[in-house]
Amino acid sequence: MCGSGTFLIEAAQIALGIAPGINRSFAFEKLKNFEKRTWRELRESSIAQQKPPRRLEIFGSDLYGRALKDARENLVRTGLEACVQLKQANVLETPAPAPEGVLVTNPPYGVRSGQLDELTEFYPKLGDVLKQRFAAWRAYLFTADLRLPKLIGLTASRRVPLYNGALECRLYEFKMVKGSNRPVRGE
Repeated sequence: MCGSGTFLIEAAQIALGIAPGINRSFAFEKLKNFEKRTWRELRESSIAQQKPPRRLEIFGSDLYGRALKDARENLVRTGLEACVQLKQANVLETPAPAPEGVLVTNPPYGVRSGQLDELTEFYPKLGDVLKQRFAAWRAYLFTADLRLPKLIGLTASRRVPLYNGALECRLYEFKMVKGSNRPVRGE
């Protein structure tokens, strides 16, 4: 569920030491007391510390070809197309690409796509897939629907309030383990 690739691009930028917004201008550059020379030196120093783009252990997939096309175009636009491996796949049928890792997704929550009935069936299935195929991973789900993650059948270790524009959202963290997280009776 990589969508347009925002999380993939940010992950690649972090892995390569690329500072956020390095290729854009900022409103503070128009302030009267803005120190152009200091800013230029900071930017140059940051750019010098960047690692060159290369294939990274970053994987993105989506059920929809249009989403993958958008993700690919955005990766090309940022010069990071060689860093991320993309494929069209159904998250409910996809094996984990590595024994451990971090999964970050913004699953459908009914604002733009997906009807509530379909999503109430999808979330428990997603929870099953995470338990069965992503043991030893940390999974992060970003959503504006605060009811749907309860259907996943997992206990969130963290819930971070965030906003996506005007939408109040949550970032849920699930620490996946093999077997059960429940204490054994008598302990």
